[in-house]
Amino acid sequence: MDNEGIFDVIVIGTGLTESITAAAFARAGFKVAHLDENVYYGGDEASLSFEEYINWATHAKDSTQFSSISLSSSDALPNSRQYSISLSPSVIPAAGPLISSLVASGVSRYGGFRLVEQVAVYSNHEVKTVPGSKEDIFKDKTISLLDKRRLMRFLVFASGDEDFEARTELEGAKADMPFVEFLKTTFSLDQKMAETIAYALSHCVSPSDKALSALRRLRRYLRSAGRYGHSPFLIGQYGSSGEIAQGFCRTAAVAGCVYILGKEISSITRNRNFDESQSSPTYTLTLSDFPETITCDLIVSSESHFPAGLLGNIGDILRIPPAFPATGEETPSTIARGVCIIDQPLSFVSSQESSSSEEGDGQESRPTLDTGIFVFPPSSLSTGAASSAVTVLVVGEGTMSVPKGKWILYLSTSIDTAVSPEQLLKPYLDMTLSLSATSSSDISIIPLFTSFYLQTTFPSSYTTSSTKSSLTTSSRPDHSFGSSLPTILLSPAPPNSPLPDSGDAAAVNAEAIFWEAVKALKSIKASKKLQKTSEGQVPPTVVREEEEELVEIESFWPPVVNEEDDEE
Repeated sequence: MDNEGIFDVIVIGTGLTESITAAAFARAGFKVAHLDENVYYGGDEASLSFEEYINWATHAKDSTQFSSISLSSSDALPNSRQYSISLSPSVIPAAGPLISSLVASGVSRYGGFRLVEQVAVYSNHEVKTVPGSKEDIFKDKTISLLDKRRLMRFLVFASGDEDFEARTELEGAKADMPFVEFLKTTFSLDQKMAETIAYALSHCVSPSDKALSALRRLRRYLRSAGRYGHSPFLIGQYGSSGEIAQGFCRTAAVAGCVYILGKEISSITRNRNFDESQSSPTYTLTLSDFPETITCDLIVSSESHFPAGLLGNIGDILRIPPAFPATGEETPSTIARGVCIIDQPLSFVSSQESSSSEEGDGQESRPTLDTGIFVFPPSSLSTGAASSAVTVLVVGEGTMSVPKGKWILYLSTSIDTAVSPEQLLKPYLDMTLSLSATSSSDISIIPLFTSFYLQTTFPSSYTTSSTKSSLTTSSRPDHSFGSSLPTILLSPAPPNSPLPDSGDAAAVNAEAIFWEAVKALKSIKASKKLQKTSEGQVPPTVVREEEEELVEIESFWPPVVNEEDDEE
């Protein structure tokens, strides 16, 4: 075989975590191949055109991650190729691990981003927009002066530099107290204000979310406000996470990564000479309808995309534990999701706020919304059955995800029992559609298209019964020479986390995978060179030079080369 098919690392799956990892490998100088059996980038976080989404819904029914998929219609919409429908929609905090990786890697120049315009919460049969700054709080006439003082005292506490664990407000067992109760008892906030902070600012999932973890999330979001504008959140254009994953893939390709899409892995064979001479590549992969085999020393894959039936005793497997705060659950978690396409605008301004802003012209015009987040706290809707918060993400033409005059609504909520996602989310969709910006009547907007499905996340520590007997789970081992070397790294599954956290989780987990891989590759290459040296094939000085070369990888992202300067 020529050198074209020999790689240091093969990455399987083009989800956001794996795409960031592949780009980091390539930028660090490793020879990388990036595979995906799909013909598109993004994996379970992909952004699909309308036809691609219909095709995905048809074929994903046999998936272990997606189930109970329903479509209101499979007929194509006008300008259907202009839609970018996200399978796992998300927003990006303006200060955090993902935005840092986007800037440091140079991927930010490959895409566009837009601020989330508004966040609103449904409470006591009212829609309340969440203040985006201290000035907005002081101008808000619906908040009493006493509540403003209490709210400001809490926000000063939440945005401070001191560790929460050292604060007197969290003494005793208060860190583990439900966040809403903590706000009510410690800062004397009323139920409505406490729910707004918990579900619209801290993006809590359920009433049982603990105070300490909610405060840490809130601090990240508060520190994001003002970096790029009034909103702490950005959304990627052309479909958010899927497009961002493709941007990292582009960076990897520029750095020499080889991409093979739309080909299933037929077999993975461990080299028989690996344990003896360690002079050959560790693995040989055969792809369907692909003429050449490819080889590598290390495989990185999301467990859900590793070929079924091939996770046997073919190497030392290391599951990378999540490095980013998640739910902490060790069992599968499920999200009910909904997608709705409409052709009329919404408004997150309540009728009371709208009427108070009128100038006496007799018209009930309300500002239209292009991008926003609408939150239903648990039990806020009498006709709704969700026990967790329901989040609605609205994206319009400003995100380049829909044609002009169209909007996509993404609904999501965490569930713990088998339910119909359509029956669960339909009441919340109907209430959201009643927020028409063009009519004061009770007639709701009629959707052009709806779809509902369940998405199940399997934590890295969870093993299905079909693979439990053949898999080994390692802790983080010492990768010094002579130790058992992990040659397959399984990346953490995207967590069932609040809307703004999935991208940051992908960036942090990718970096954890990168450093584990660097240690493993260093040991593998040193072992091979040492074997060749003992056989007289390579002088000892070459071994030392290669070890020193790998040690020089000191940062996750090396400095970005300024292409304009190079041209000069």
